[in-house]
Amino acid sequence: MPGPVAERLLPGLRPVLSVIATLSVFLIAYGAVYNLGRPRNPHPDPLLAARLLPLELLLGLLAGVLAYHNFGRRQQGAPRSDIQERMVTRLALRRGGHFTLPDLAEGSPLTEAQARQTLGRMLETGRLKRDGEAYRLP
Repeated sequence: MPGPVAERLLPGLRPVLSVIATLSVFLIAYGAVYNLGRPRNPHPDPLLAARLLPLELLLGLLAGVLAYHNFGRRQQGAPRSDIQERMVTRLALRRGGHFTLPDLAEGSPLTEAQARQTLGRMLETGRLKRDGEAYRLP
């Protein structure tokens, strides 16, 4: 789960990731055509690579669009409860099976609301027990 700093950076990373994917795939496609698909080819074909620049650019743009779309879809999805519960379990195991809500807030990327919701879910299902202000694994 992203923290406050990551939440501010994520919107700006989406287009950067897309540009990097576009350029990377374009350069890989150009290199593959230039060397005729063989690493360390002693007779590369720069004219063929130049003639196929539109195709190479199209492949790069397709990769960039897919990266932009997939990165955005993943960021818009609801947080998965199983991942949050694993975070809580790992924290409890690191702390000897006992922890408090402030321990969880400091030791995990969960927000306080997410932590409370996850703790409630885990208490309902019996995956956690409550000892006053502390929580423990059963």
